[in-house]
Amino acid sequence: MIATAERVHLTRAALVAIGAVFFLMGILASAYGPLLGYLSHRFGISLAIAGGTLSAHLLGALVGVLVSMRALQSVASRSFMLGALSLLGLGCVGVALAPSWGAFLGAVLVIGVGFGALDIGCNQLVAHSAGAGRTAVLNVLNGAFGFGAVAGPLLVSTVGRTHLSLLYGGAAAVAVGVLPLVAGISGRLPFTAQRTPARSNALVGIFMVAFALYVGIETGTGGWMPSHLESIGLQSLAAATLTSGFWLALAVGRLLAGFLPARVPEPTTVIVGTAVAALALLVALNHAAAPVAYIVAGLAIAPIFPTGIVWLAKLRPGDARATSWLFPASMVGGAIIPGGIGAVIARFGIAWAPAVLSLVAVGCLVAFSIAARGIGGRIGKGSTALVRGDRERQ
Repeated sequence: MIATAERVHLTRAALVAIGAVFFLMGILASAYGPLLGYLSHRFGISLAIAGGTLSAHLLGALVGVLVSMRALQSVASRSFMLGALSLLGLGCVGVALAPSWGAFLGAVLVIGVGFGALDIGCNQLVAHSAGAGRTAVLNVLNGAFGFGAVAGPLLVSTVGRTHLSLLYGGAAAVAVGVLPLVAGISGRLPFTAQRTPARSNALVGIFMVAFALYVGIETGTGGWMPSHLESIGLQSLAAATLTSGFWLALAVGRLLAGFLPARVPEPTTVIVGTAVAALALLVALNHAAAPVAYIVAGLAIAPIFPTGIVWLAKLRPGDARATSWLFPASMVGGAIIPGGIGAVIARFGIAWAPAVLSLVAVGCLVAFSIAARGIGGRIGKGSTALVRGDRERQ
């Protein structure tokens, strides 16, 4: 039995709103790093203490995701989005007006909660919405997040460091501005009221591992790429520019994935992308090929996150709870995997960074392959049959 009366429907205006939200989230997520020096000076704190901004945002985001996993089961999709957007806007207003470091940190925490709620909410609503082309749409929307992440540091360097209130006040205005468009969202996410079999839970577990490793590839490559490129002789400016190119490739790759024919299965896109990334990162061991190899890796991994969400949503079409677990798994992966990569690199040297990153990609590839060839195929058929049977009984 599916515990919902109406499937999620998204108008074009609602999709525009979600795209704008993703872009705004990309800006906010990427702005903290370039702002740390300014925050240290403004509030008279050390750079290390200013770095607590990142921790506050991540903690808030994790809280937002965990609370939203339950809220989405009982709250209408439109109401959920209105609440999450309002929370994000409130946090931005708090940052813009913060008179002290404590107030600033508290406002960042509120932004994080809204950020986490919107992250899981926007992705879930699109992945489980009615209509064809969900994979392409979700890739394009996540591409908007990537472009926002590219724009964030540019906005900080041109406006944020001298007019922080203007930057975050503008972000709050965007959040408020898209609220009317959210009215185009209707229905609720589907949640099954039945107990799921152990094999189905194992499928979700495999996807959680794969997503955690994926985030490790993304953040690990973006984090260690500059140091590796400098170690092979590139100037700091060139290494930083190429790293920006990696993130830009991630954004462009998701837009390009939106043009993939609908007949291309989600498992194929995910597995081929992961395999190409693993190979490209291994090629980055070659000094001459490293700059291009990193960009290729960015293009290859681009569709993995959004396409993987839709893949699992199709395997478990009657239960949005399955895909909701991918978001805390991704956050845990983002917190743990890069640290593990750093420990290995510290042991063997920065020269081996591409090999370590490639190994993480291989682990991700293995997990996705198990989902596609083993448990995934059987669960997908079983889940589809279950939902079909429920519809016939209704």
